[in-house]
Amino acid sequence: MTVLIGLLMQVVNVLLGMIGLTLVLRMLLPIFRMRRDHPVLRTVVAITDPILKMTNRWFGIPSYGSSRRSFGVSRSDLMSSAAALLALWAGRSLIVWVLRLVMLIPVWFVQPLNSLGSILSYLLSVVFDLYGLALFVRVLFSWIRVPYSAPVTRFLWKITEPVLGPIRSVLPPLPGVDISPVIAFFLLRLLQQVVFSLLSWIF
Repeated sequence: MTVLIGLLMQVVNVLLGMIGLTLVLRMLLPIFRMRRDHPVLRTVVAITDPILKMTNRWFGIPSYGSSRRSFGVSRSDLMSSAAALLALWAGRSLIVWVLRLVMLIPVWFVQPLNSLGSILSYLLSVVFDLYGLALFVRVLFSWIRVPYSAPVTRFLWKITEPVLGPIRSVLPPLPGVDISPVIAFFLLRLLQQVVFSLLSWIF
């Protein structure tokens, strides 16, 4: 069972890694002024267009026509590719978390008391990772200017602003710069270290 799950994790990493590489190529190939009818460029566009259209719908990013007619490093392409890479990263993390949980479940049934610490550590690490990811995505969305009307943007604002708001209120004002996410990242990692130190002491 463990070997099968490990093999499945490797397949997921390879598959999603190849898709991520294709998205990166979509952003980089126009820099080399490759012809629009070049087979490599056409293949990259054909693979990534469905992915970008899907993420555009998810994140509410406006689309400006087919990339096959006008392929280039436009702001829309960069926003779409960045959002797609982000969704890919989040999806890969979710799959890995689920597979690791599946590996822990048999241990929980065989030795529930002995594995309580590992189960609790796993769940808390997922929570900390998800919140850190939410902070990172909010910063990225503000950089690429994903509209607030997008449901994902509104959700990220609701779950991160209760942390960023109080931090921002005690920081000295810096014109045009918001360092509250950096402070939040630092505090989150510090809290994570304290919590896991307590868990290792208890269990």
